[in-house]
Amino acid sequence: AAQLGVPCLVPRSGVAEATLVRGADVRPVDSLAEAVVSALEPVGIRPAAVPVNPVGPPLLDLSDVRGQPVARRALEIAAAGGHHFLMTGPPGCGKTMLARRLPGILPPLEHDELVQVATAWSAADRVWEGGLSRPFRAPHHSASLASILGGGSGRLVPGELSLAAHGVLLMDELGEFSPHLLDSLRQPLEDGEIRLARRGLSLAFPAQVQLVAAANPCPCGHLGDRTSPCVCTEAAVARYRRRMSGPFLDRFDIRIAVGRPGSIDGPRGERSSDVRERVVRARALAMSRGCINGHLDQAGLEAIEMESPAEAMLRDALAMGRISGRGFARVRRVARTIADLADCQVVAESHVAEAMALRGGP
Repeated sequence: AAQLGVPCLVPRSGVAEATLVRGADVRPVDSLAEAVVSALEPVGIRPAAVPVNPVGPPLLDLSDVRGQPVARRALEIAAAGGHHFLMTGPPGCGKTMLARRLPGILPPLEHDELVQVATAWSAADRVWEGGLSRPFRAPHHSASLASILGGGSGRLVPGELSLAAHGVLLMDELGEFSPHLLDSLRQPLEDGEIRLARRGLSLAFPAQVQLVAAANPCPCGHLGDRTSPCVCTEAAVARYRRRMSGPFLDRFDIRIAVGRPGSIDGPRGERSSDVRERVVRARALAMSRGCINGHLDQAGLEAIEMESPAEAMLRDALAMGRISGRGFARVRRVARTIADLADCQVVAESHVAEAMALRGGP
C-alpha cells in the first residue's frame, strides 16, 4: 500500500506492525462499517508510529563461556562477516552454549530488515516481539521439511528458515537431521531466498540467514575425545558422516573442531557488548564496500586486495587440493573479515593462514 500510495486498512491489533512501514497511510478499523467510512475519507487519521523497543528480550552473554579461545575467536569472525559456522566436538564441550550467544554480539536490525522480519512473522500468523534484536531460531532435528523450509497444504506459510531471516538459524545435532532436508537448504542459503510453489502459485520467502550448526564427530560423540573412548564401528562413523554431504558442508565458511575445556573454573570470558563493538566496526568497513563479507559475489571477491604472499598461499592450497574451488572463495571471504577486524585495508598472509585454519572440521 505504501509503494502504491493508497490507504491501508488494518485491524487495530496490527497497528504496531503496520506503522513500521515508512510512508504508509495506516487506518485502523474494528468493523466493516468503520472500514467503509475510513476508506471513503480523503485523509485518514494516521496513528502515531508505535516505537520499537531497541532492547528486546534479554540475550545470553558471551562472558558465560569460560575457556575455548579458538571457538570464541571463530564466533566473533563469523558474526563480523555473517559467515555460516559449523562446530564439531564431543557432547558437553560447549558448542550449543557458544552458538546461542551469537545473537548477543550481532548488530541490531536495520529498519528495512526489521520490516522484512515483521512481515515474515506476520505471514506465519505470529507477531515479532524481538525489538531490534536479530531473530534466533533453533528447530529440533525431528522437524519436518515443510516446518523448516515453509509450505503447508492450504496457503503457503514461511518456515523456520524464513522466521530466522536477517538473524541466526541454529541446527543443533546436525548429524541427526534428514540428509534430504540438509541438501534442500543448499540453494536457499546460496540465493538468500526460498521459492515455494503449490497449485500454480509461487511465492518467494526470505532466507538470508546466518546458519550455525553443531555436530558430534560420530554417533556416540566421542571420536577423538581424550577422556571417553569412541565405541562406534568404522562403518557406523562412515554412515553418520555421509548424512552431511560434501556440497552441504562446503556452504560453511568456518568449520572448527571444539575440544573439551581444560577447566570450567577459570575467569569469565569477554562480555558480549565488548565483542559487539568490534563486530559493528568490522561490518561497517565491509558495508562501505557494498555488503558484509559473507555475501560477497564473484565481483566482490575479485576486488579484495591481497598481498602477494597471501595470494600465493591461497593458490598453492587450491593447487594441492587442500581446498576446493568453493573453499577458495570462502577462505577469501573469511580472510577479508579477519583483516577488517584488524582494521587492515589489504589482506595479509597471516589473515589467510587464520582463515584456512578455521576451515578444518569434518
